Amino acid sequence: MKKLRELLCTNRWFAVVLLLEAAVLASLAASLFGAPYKLQLTPADFSNDYPQIAAVNEDRTALQIWNNSEDFTPPEDKAISFSTAGSAMRSGAYEVTVQYFSCQMPDAPTFNALHSAGSLSFASKGNPSAISADAVTLDDCHRTVTTRLWVGYGARMQDLTATLTYGEGQLYLYGITLTEQPIYRLTRLVIFVLLAAVLDLALLLLFACGDTNAPARRRKYAVPLILAGITVAACLPLFSNYLYFGHDLDYHLQRISAMAAELSYGQFPVRMTTDSLNGYGYANSLCYCELFLTLPALLYNAWLPLRTCYQVYIFAVTLSTAIIAYCSFGKITASRKLGLLGAALYTLSCYRLVCTYIRASVGEYTAITFLPLVLVGLYNIYTTEKPRFAQWAPMAFGMAALVQCHLLSCELIALLLVVFCLLRLRDTLRPARLLAWVKAALLAVALSAWYFFPFLISTHEINLMVNGPLIGKIQNQGTYLVQLFSPFGPGFSGADSGTNPDMTLSFGLPLVVGLLLVLYCLLRRESWHDRDTLHRMQAAFGFAVLATVLSIHVFPWDSFHNWLGRTVGKLIGLFQYPWRFLSLATVLLCLAVVLAVQLLKEKNVRLAKCVALSLVACTMLMTGVMQTQMLKGQKEAAYNTFRKMDPTPSTGVGEYLIDGTSAYETIWAQPKPGSDDLHLLSYEKRGGKAYLEVENDGEAADISVPIFNYGHYHAVDEATGEEYPLGTGENARITLNIPAGYTGTIMIAYQAPAYWRGFELVSALALLGSIAWGVSRRKKKQ
Repeated sequence: MKKLRELLCTNRWFAVVLLLEAAVLASLAASLFGAPYKLQLTPADFSNDYPQIAAVNEDRTALQIWNNSEDFTPPEDKAISFSTAGSAMRSGAYEVTVQYFSCQMPDAPTFNALHSAGSLSFASKGNPSAISADAVTLDDCHRTVTTRLWVGYGARMQDLTATLTYGEGQLYLYGITLTEQPIYRLTRLVIFVLLAAVLDLALLLLFACGDTNAPARRRKYAVPLILAGITVAACLPLFSNYLYFGHDLDYHLQRISAMAAELSYGQFPVRMTTDSLNGYGYANSLCYCELFLTLPALLYNAWLPLRTCYQVYIFAVTLSTAIIAYCSFGKITASRKLGLLGAALYTLSCYRLVCTYIRASVGEYTAITFLPLVLVGLYNIYTTEKPRFAQWAPMAFGMAALVQCHLLSCELIALLLVVFCLLRLRDTLRPARLLAWVKAALLAVALSAWYFFPFLISTHEINLMVNGPLIGKIQNQGTYLVQLFSPFGPGFSGADSGTNPDMTLSFGLPLVVGLLLVLYCLLRRESWHDRDTLHRMQAAFGFAVLATVLSIHVFPWDSFHNWLGRTVGKLIGLFQYPWRFLSLATVLLCLAVVLAVQLLKEKNVRLAKCVALSLVACTMLMTGVMQTQMLKGQKEAAYNTFRKMDPTPSTGVGEYLIDGTSAYETIWAQPKPGSDDLHLLSYEKRGGKAYLEVENDGEAADISVPIFNYGHYHAVDEATGEEYPLGTGENARITLNIPAGYTGTIMIAYQAPAYWRGFELVSALALLGSIAWGVSRRKKKQ
């Protein structure tokens, strides 16, 4: 306490900062109490400048808009809109519920989710930046829609305006309810405490005076500060109120929002996203592991904007990449400084930045995080006579992480590991080393069992499109040397045959320069005394060349299909793009460059430092150029929430649809009775379950429900609990046979098989056992 008092006396500005933080903290803590605020907007609250086509009905329950008057001429210079006068709102997060009716084509109603008669948006003229809310499309398929709205902290909102924009057809608005979410109050408080702690630590380390221990403290925190700096440099595009559009961004944002919904319904682990595809459901979670997306999904359930959740995820992945790369390269080189160099080269590598921002390939850039862990595991196994848990565990955890974030990346590195083991077959077959491989494989399988075995079972039981006969020819998607060795690349674009339409597919300036250094070391290989480092550099460079060769357009992938048959062709087609091998080439080339700098230190320490600094400078230059290209070449979007009725963003290319189904038909989400005597009274999805209310005045008849029958669905009478068998009808929709004379509500819900809990138990025990072993070993060392 005495030291703190002295520090504050010496640094009065820091005392002021602490007082300001305390004031904000007290305000946020006080806001935790009190009833949630609620605002109800009625049809009468909307102004009406178009009485020819719009009016509030007699009982004042609906604002009815329908341009069926021949005398009305729509304005040419502006949209037809109806706005509220403005309402006072507290700071916070709000759930917005809109009750409406939309029919874009009244003469031929379609109930199509892609059709809409209008939209709803929110704004504030007095404080426009304080409102965060996406415009809501009022589609024909639904009658109620929910969205989210945020009012910024400290904003004195007096003029929140709701604007109903009319397009064509019939549009009836019944009411809008805004309900504050108390959990956001706590979320906001926790975020402020964390940010204040980081700010205070940074201020103390960088600016505080009069602290005699400051130099030692700065040396102690040098590595964390550098890693944080690398992370911030890679994440500068995230510090924005928008997201830069990437190829797969919509798909992965949909995964996050869908997973968040299922977690809120109590489904854990998430196996089926029941709300996806307009309520039809999608087996994305079964086939494409979403373990690491739990973080952004939980943040979304804590009512942060979806954009912020995704930004936090990228930041966390980038920080993890820097830390793992530092530890891995540092372990292999036995040097903290070279570990930091490797972390900078790898975290800011061109292909990783392309995957993160241009492609938005969440699975692949997450997998890139764990590739150095596999390398250090490989290094440990082959440099230790009797590898113990600490030596082979990185391999197990690295491969398990790859399985659970991106199976394709796991398959790619497994291919290179097989080649490596064959080349060093004699060393691999040594009993102790072979046992280490077996243990690592068993632990990796155990850690992944909760996902991997249900995935295998499901893909065997369900005829998914990914299991179909379609085989892609991937060779024409290969890279060209002019692309690989371009220092910067063209920036944002697509991926196709040739080079002109392609995005950046380059090693980037630092690795091109580093490649020259590696070649120099190889040309002078006889002069290096550290033969072990030289051999490791040669191995890393050799496999980097192999991965690069596999990525270029001249490698005969298509010929392999013709020579080796359909099965091999199918496996090759799963890679989709040969340039995926650039992730392996990048990590191996980074390792080779770091080892080359280590060799250079042997001859001239000063020269090695200059080379390392030059590589860092090249890295920063390339990163700056790529981020500048993003400013010019990529679109931005707010993405506060995700609600798109087009099935394409939800399914990507539809690999996990049931074979033969049409994703497009999910734009219609109404049950279809199979008899005129079978009457549909209501149908809604609530809490991940479907509630079907019917009345059957005739004989037993089938009804088709808009849910894809992936299996493990159960239908029970809500009142009696009686279970009804399910069938599969047109477009793989669930069908129910309704008994004669039946009247009631049937609940349909997805329930994963109970025995899958056994796989989850295996993974939990493997993880807990590994942690317990690590803790016990640490205590023994102490």
